Amino acid sequence: MVAMDRFDAGRQPAGRRPAPGRLGYVQAFLNSFWDLDADGRDRWETTEGLARWLRERGFATNAVTEAERCRTVALRDGLRAALLGEGWHGVRDDGELTVRHDAGGAWLEPAGDGPAAARALAAAIVLEARRDGSWDRMKACPGPHCGWTFHDASRNRSGQWCSMRICGNRTKGAAFRQRRRSADPLSPQG
Repeated sequence: MVAMDRFDAGRQPAGRRPAPGRLGYVQAFLNSFWDLDADGRDRWETTEGLARWLRERGFATNAVTEAERCRTVALRDGLRAALLGEGWHGVRDDGELTVRHDAGGAWLEPAGDGPAAARALAAAIVLEARRDGSWDRMKACPGPHCGWTFHDASRNRSGQWCSMRICGNRTKGAAFRQRRRSADPLSPQG
């Protein structure tokens, strides 16, 4: 199997554009809890699932233990909590980083390989994105059965849903029906 582009965010719901550049990696990292191509289970539910995800992105997979899987899931959960406004206290990493540079600038890259390098890369990209302001465009869908991380490309950064056609309409429809039931408790829908 040929490794995909490490920064490819993968397929997005309702044709939404993926996060640009290196943020695509973080988007894929965060959305690994939801496999659009399978049965909707967490891709990292097992060490084999994490190893497959790492292999797809060109990381070594010989060090995928249950402890590494738990550390990787913990970083993912901490970053998701930060996106939801719950603070950064859950974001911890133990991977080593190195500075790379060329005529276009400098950036952080993992020093090693495997699960620790995958975590270090996610942390480095988030750090860069927080510094340059692009992290503000990363959002988590508030849909009750969703949580998909998406890149808000709207001019005024007002995007709220992974897809207005999917989660937005479902949530707004449910709120409308609830208001109707509350306004007329004897209605056939109540």
